[in-house]
Amino acid sequence: MKKIKVAIVGGGPAGLTAALTLSKRGISPIVFEEHSSIGQPIQCGEGVSIGAFEDLSLSPKKCDFVVRDFKDAKIHFPSNTQIYGDIHSFMIKRDEFDSYLAEKAIENGSEIRLSSKIIELKRKKEHIELVVSGNSKEHYECEYVILAEGSRANLARSMGFDTPISIRAFEYKIKGEWGDDLKFYFDAKRSPYGYCWIFPRDNETNVGIVTTAQNRKERLDNFLKECNIQRDILKKVGGIIPMKGPVNKLHGDRILLVGDTAGMVNPLFYGGIRLGMTSGRIAGEFLSTVLLYGEKAQISDLGDYQKNLQKYKFMSTLNLKCHEFFYSCSNAVLAKIGKVFNKQYINRIEGIRILKTLAKISTKPSLLFHPVGLYYLYRGFKIARDWGF
Repeated sequence: MKKIKVAIVGGGPAGLTAALTLSKRGISPIVFEEHSSIGQPIQCGEGVSIGAFEDLSLSPKKCDFVVRDFKDAKIHFPSNTQIYGDIHSFMIKRDEFDSYLAEKAIENGSEIRLSSKIIELKRKKEHIELVVSGNSKEHYECEYVILAEGSRANLARSMGFDTPISIRAFEYKIKGEWGDDLKFYFDAKRSPYGYCWIFPRDNETNVGIVTTAQNRKERLDNFLKECNIQRDILKKVGGIIPMKGPVNKLHGDRILLVGDTAGMVNPLFYGGIRLGMTSGRIAGEFLSTVLLYGEKAQISDLGDYQKNLQKYKFMSTLNLKCHEFFYSCSNAVLAKIGKVFNKQYINRIEGIRILKTLAKISTKPSLLFHPVGLYYLYRGFKIARDWGF
């Protein structure tokens, strides 16, 4: 049986960031990726916030995988109104982005094994036994395991962890650039508990829907008709993503959860790339400290990993409260919210603008029944600005 210090299950942004962080600190992990290539299949709108680049000390202008730069987003409501969000973000080639992270991890000493599916984890007294099904079945004895297996979280479930509450998305990659802005369309009837999006790229556009409704393709087709977008489809993409933020417990005996497996998404827009990468980085920093310094690190247990993550605003329960209020609103309430904040950057409402906004709200008596919900929405949009994609 082969012995390794850290095994990482999953070669997405969260797992690869964990690998890169560990290897930079002198710990060489093995990343086990079940697919035959990094970055596939793409199950993503392919938007990444400026914060993710800053975290990696990367200049977007120097990255070949960046295809479009957006300084803000337009958020549409049923009343034909729109709110602005100053979310500086980029459209990327997601497969190339993941490959970049993988290359950096390998350069620093990580090992990545493709077509390697983990079929079982076994808790032993002083290690975790990992069973890999690839060309042949292999067994590994691991000091620690980082689970970055995605939102289905089958291995996490088998080890007694709660798994993320999920929602499904469906997307078309369409020929041509349909518009010049990142657009989100909230409509409680069209996309319950979700939204539709239009993300222009380089000579193509990602148009999709995320919702709890079952007939996603039909709903997306109707949305395309409403927007007069021709269905010259280059590719169809679908997948499951977390919808309510981090699960309660992110650590267990020698196991840490990161990325979608840990529910690392912002519950307002369901974006999780930067959150997943942050959780991967924190996990890598934490385990490298434990392995390099042992008792001198003065770390009591793996719960300190979660405590370190709790310092970030995306872990706040306020985000879930914002989610619960916003996605429970009827179209009538959404329309009134749209009219109150119409043509405004909701992230920039401060000082005297708050008073002016409150005056507008007073002209919509039904909104006065939701003062706490509106506060959650205001705060939630601010956090989504920083931790959105």
